[in-house]
Amino acid sequence: MTDAPDRPGSPPVFHEKRTYRRRRIMDAARVAPALALILWSIPMLWPQTGEGTVSSASALIYIFAVWAGVILLTWGLSRFLVEPGETAPADDGPDRLP
Repeated sequence: MTDAPDRPGSPPVFHEKRTYRRRRIMDAARVAPALALILWSIPMLWPQTGEGTVSSASALIYIFAVWAGVILLTWGLSRFLVEPGETAPADDGPDRLP
């Protein structure tokens, strides 16, 4: 049994730091909708009757706080995914002819 780097023909795996970080940010962007769904589902687990009930106003504040947090999270992730010097293409609209 030999280790992978010792075998001829298989170069060591090396990822550039910027590429590695970009891929991890892309992974985080893919997980964000699932995280939002889980966080929005938490109020359904709160007790509805008896001791320790949560008011509907508190639940709504929680839902909107999660909503704002998801917006900020996706905005921040999208800022990291934009390449330096890259700008969004201008939308000329369908009414403009070339």
